[in-house]
Amino acid sequence: MTELAFDGNAALKMAPSEAPTQAGTAKEEKKGASTGSSKPAADPKPRWGWKTAPKAVATIFFVAAFVVMILVSYAQLVMVNDQVVSLRSELNQLQSEETKLMAQYELAYDLQEIETQMLASGQMTKIQNWQTYTLELSEPDSVEYYQGWDLKEQLMSFAKNLVTAVKEYF
Repeated sequence: MTELAFDGNAALKMAPSEAPTQAGTAKEEKKGASTGSSKPAADPKPRWGWKTAPKAVATIFFVAAFVVMILVSYAQLVMVNDQVVSLRSELNQLQSEETKLMAQYELAYDLQEIETQMLASGQMTKIQNWQTYTLELSEPDSVEYYQGWDLKEQLMSFAKNLVTAVKEYF
């Protein structure tokens, strides 16, 4: 074994037989070439091969297609937004027209005039103080038409209502 010497700079001195030579690195290069390594050791820059160009073109194509789809979607959104704005303004116009038409409709039918005509013809009578009205809210709205009563029917109705009121009270 060789003797190791220390000269104070913390470097290990090797015997000339242990030092690497140029021939050793050439053997390593030949070994790398024979094992099938396709990357040459002397060329530090990577070369663009023919295989990477189609990938780059495809990537650019997909990015461009995506941008076009976004622009088309944005254009459609703008068109729909314009339609919504125009429909809202049309809705406001129709609502104001509805209000005007409802006011005209109410003016066309004067309820007081209809009441006077019906009272004059005898088809409708004024409410008497003795008559009681009960609203039945569980049933749908309906109108019942009653003919005029004679005195005997009014007295019988009054007596029935009086008996019913007394029963409900007690």
